[in-house]
Amino acid sequence: MGLQLGATVFFQRPEEFEMVLKVLQKYPFVQYIEFRGEAPFFFPGWTPRSDFQFYRRILSKTPLKTTIHTTMYDINLATLNPRLKDANIKSYKEYIDLAAYFDSEIIVLHDGEVYLEFARGPRKDEFLEVAQRHLMETLVELADYGREKGVKVALENAPPQKHVSLVWNPENHTTILKTINHPNLGALFDIAHAFLHGLDIPQYLEAIHPFLLEIHAHNNMGEKDDHLGLPNGKIDYLPILKHPAVENIPLIMEIRSYDEIIHTLEWLRANGFTD
Repeated sequence: MGLQLGATVFFQRPEEFEMVLKVLQKYPFVQYIEFRGEAPFFFPGWTPRSDFQFYRRILSKTPLKTTIHTTMYDINLATLNPRLKDANIKSYKEYIDLAAYFDSEIIVLHDGEVYLEFARGPRKDEFLEVAQRHLMETLVELADYGREKGVKVALENAPPQKHVSLVWNPENHTTILKTINHPNLGALFDIAHAFLHGLDIPQYLEAIHPFLLEIHAHNNMGEKDDHLGLPNGKIDYLPILKHPAVENIPLIMEIRSYDEIIHTLEWLRANGFTD
């Protein structure tokens, strides 16, 4: 199997990042670290430059490659407000600059959402068209900027949420990517998000595979986005990890609990996925 395994960093304090060295010593098959781009750990305009320098010094002691999951809070790429759209682009360009600083291959972003008042109201067609246009214009500008910096942009499928997402199934995910047709823009497929929508995981994988840059793997109990370890929920990961579309794609375990990360790494080793 050609699994390219990695994990998201959910640490809260900079000094905790040194734990990466201990994990890698015991589990040398881990190839990627994904920074979670939220306050306080990794956030442009909040996180001190000295912290970023510290993370890079730690990484320089390892063969790890990195990706960055940009913020998904206090920001909405499907905004109807053109001024906020411009602010979103400015904010995300800072993440691309950080990705270049860390030699990260990919930044990941969510599509945002359209509030129910607009998405279900009498002018819903107009508002949804504006939201999608703003999202796509933002993706094009970020993909262009990322190409200059050597960083690819990956659009993630959303979990079920209160308001209306534009990217949550293989049809709307692939439609946006095909329409934009940018060589520096691709997809992140979140397996657990698709499971919460009741979607067919292998079917989604096969549909999105031509655009696939990265995968998020975590588990849940079928009701909410728990971000559990791979063997600890209702998703059966054994056949998914053997699917050919998963091979040679960064597979980032987006698991909130450090203990469940370790349990998952042991589970992967016991099932022969680390040979």
